[in-house]
Amino acid sequence: MVRRTNQNMTKKTDLLSTISDEQRIEILRKNWMSHEARWQMAVFEALGWEKGNALNQTIIREMGKVMMHRLMNALGNPEVKNVEDLNAVCSAAMDLYYPPPTFVYHFERLSDKSLLGVIEKCAILENVKKAGVTDFYECGCLAMRSGWYEALGMEAEEQLGKCLKKGDKTCEIVLKVNKWRKDNPPTQI
Repeated sequence: MVRRTNQNMTKKTDLLSTISDEQRIEILRKNWMSHEARWQMAVFEALGWEKGNALNQTIIREMGKVMMHRLMNALGNPEVKNVEDLNAVCSAAMDLYYPPPTFVYHFERLSDKSLLGVIEKCAILENVKKAGVTDFYECGCLAMRSGWYEALGMEAEEQLGKCLKKGDKTCEIVLKVNKWRKDNPPTQI
């Protein structure tokens, strides 16, 4: 049994104090993405691409709900009642979960009920290409954001136009809000 002393605890604290909060966040984010990639490849190897992609879509949609609930709780649950609010929340979520420079994106207002999301760089797709599985992998971003919208209590749909995976220079996704807030929004997590 190892016995910890105050001296050992001080050394540990001193070591961690040399890492900035930004570096800590980046380490945690990279570890999460590495875990996700390895877990997904193990699922694909065990179940095949069709079942693995279907499972990924289901899981990432549920994860999207949790991600948005946690973000909204941390933000004090601001009301999302128009396209400007939605743009702010989606931009905040992307900045937190998928920040530059590994992801490059922006949102543009198209109308009172629609946004255009433009993705110029996607680290996940870059890793899929490196693994040589582009032809088999189905992107999970639409499913993830579907979970976001459900967590926000809204009814929305996305339509993919241009697509990086198909060789376009960007992904262009039109988000159309059908209803801003359902009468009974989901319980907060």
